[in-house]
Amino acid sequence: MASLAPLNEAEIKQFVEDWYKALDVHAPVDDVAPMVATEGLEMVFPEATLHTVDEFKGWYHAVTHRFFDEVHVVKDTRVTLEGDRAPVKVLVNWQARFWNAPDRNSQWLGFDAYQSWVVVRSPQTQKPVIQFYGVDKLDPMEGSASL
Repeated sequence: MASLAPLNEAEIKQFVEDWYKALDVHAPVDDVAPMVATEGLEMVFPEATLHTVDEFKGWYHAVTHRFFDEVHVVKDTRVTLEGDRAPVKVLVNWQARFWNAPDRNSQWLGFDAYQSWVVVRSPQTQKPVIQFYGVDKLDPMEGSASL
């Protein structure tokens, strides 16, 4: 079996941008699921910790049906290359709306999300994938509703 090409900073930064573009447009789950690792996956969100692609798909379904008008703006991406893995620190501004029935109006959310990722190369696709994704801290913007 041939060894995998080493990861590089430029492709990881592009991968981070592509991840958030997919979330913003609520891309089909079958387009987003290949962006997470099939082995050793751990995703730590404020509301859940996920370990399988199926759990990710369930989470993705829930959030794409809860939040709308989403916009993610990547403010900073810091990549450390460590052989076949790359720890990544991501700072992203996330803004969205949600609605609680039967409320008259939707509510606005705005947060700076500080995250830690580990990106590896998929042996199946040769593309970068998220093996670990953790939300370290959420800083609410002025006027944001609570999660």
